[in-house]
Amino acid sequence: MRQRWTTLFLAATVMMMGYVFWDVVSPLSTTLKSPVHDGGMAWTAAEYGFFAGSYSIFNIFLLMLFFGGIILDRMGIRFTGIMATGMMLAGAFVNYAAIAFMSPEQYIDMPFTLFGLIPAHLKLQVLVSAIGFGIFGVGCDITGITISKVVTKWFTGHELASAMGIQVAMARLGTASAISFSPLLAFYYGLPAPLLAGVIVLLLGFVLFIVYTWMDRSFDRREEQRQIAVTEAKQQPSEVHASEQTSFLSPLRKVLRNPGFWLIAVLCVFFYSSIRPFLKFATDVLVNKYGIEEVTAGWIVSILPYGTIILTPLFGNLYDRVGRGATLMLIGCIIVTLCHILIAMPIMNTTWMASIVMIFLGISFSLVPSAMWPSVPKIVPLGQLGTAYSIIYFIQNIGLMLVPMWVGNIIGENTDTDGQVNFTPPMLIFTAFGIASAITAWILRWMDKRKNYGLEKANEQLKTGAD
Repeated sequence: MRQRWTTLFLAATVMMMGYVFWDVVSPLSTTLKSPVHDGGMAWTAAEYGFFAGSYSIFNIFLLMLFFGGIILDRMGIRFTGIMATGMMLAGAFVNYAAIAFMSPEQYIDMPFTLFGLIPAHLKLQVLVSAIGFGIFGVGCDITGITISKVVTKWFTGHELASAMGIQVAMARLGTASAISFSPLLAFYYGLPAPLLAGVIVLLLGFVLFIVYTWMDRSFDRREEQRQIAVTEAKQQPSEVHASEQTSFLSPLRKVLRNPGFWLIAVLCVFFYSSIRPFLKFATDVLVNKYGIEEVTAGWIVSILPYGTIILTPLFGNLYDRVGRGATLMLIGCIIVTLCHILIAMPIMNTTWMASIVMIFLGISFSLVPSAMWPSVPKIVPLGQLGTAYSIIYFIQNIGLMLVPMWVGNIIGENTDTDGQVNFTPPMLIFTAFGIASAITAWILRWMDKRKNYGLEKANEQLKTGAD
């Protein structure tokens, strides 16, 4: 048991470090858009939106997550994890180098604009930053599906939802840390400093995953010995997994035929499109709509991920003991929708009200992931899990790429000559995604009753060799 939880700590810490860099630029959006003589980079709202969406650009257009999931199921956790954490580190360094050493006054004409979502006349600094962030995004998401399989491997038959809840909570700690401390580092040491800190954190994460591989190898040896003992007791051939390796694309075909998997995937893209892109612009909303100072706004926004650090493991434990996973997802989607409606209303213009809404957004950000991610292994077998998570992440990335670009353009169109922004239109976009996620969660709950996936049941205690 002790080794199981040590493994969880190592794996979750690696993922947490990825989330530190993912959100390290989010609270700096106002500074990036400030004039160069004020310490900024003079980025436009559209350029910042392109950068924020570039996280997913390679995952989508080069199908990197599909390949990552197949590599994970075929090559294993150790190879895939080292590859992915290395890509995170390399992409982060490119992103840092662009901000630290490139001039914001050099421009390039883009050969394509993705239907106007990418600015046609773009700063070269923004483009190189986006390329680095895109490479980081490939590594981060493949690391994510690898860590999810790590947790499933060690905790199936044990406290799976609680373990995934702790994993998500530590990821949110990474987000909260970035949002809280990034403005302070930028204020005292300059704009590139938070990105350099993120690169150093990712280097440590790369080392930690190498440490984990030693534990994973030990687990596999014990499991192999246990399987041999079981096989000898039953006097059966040892080719237990031969049928699972018949085709390179076999797991992909099986996953794509699973209706429950598709509902989880669609729910994921709608829900995360309503929350994660909002975090990229939340500081801007507080600064411009409420007149809050930028560092203070960063702390208010950090209420959202800080709240999830406590709540996500609690909701995961609730799912382990009581069940009701589909219901938890539905409640969380309803909450996020109501929160976005409140922010979109012009009557909401006080700091305390913004803080309360962030608290409820944090509850939603805990409820849905704590039930959604542990539900995937109930619907998809372990041998197909890497492929399933990769497809979910791929579909999620479509939203994470297009929504920030879309919202960045909408904000630009609703900014007057004095720099004042009408945030109602972008907030209505986030509200629409919240409504879509609630409808999908309700359909998933109905489908669970028909197909008996077990989403409303407490997690079964099927013992494995993970002790």
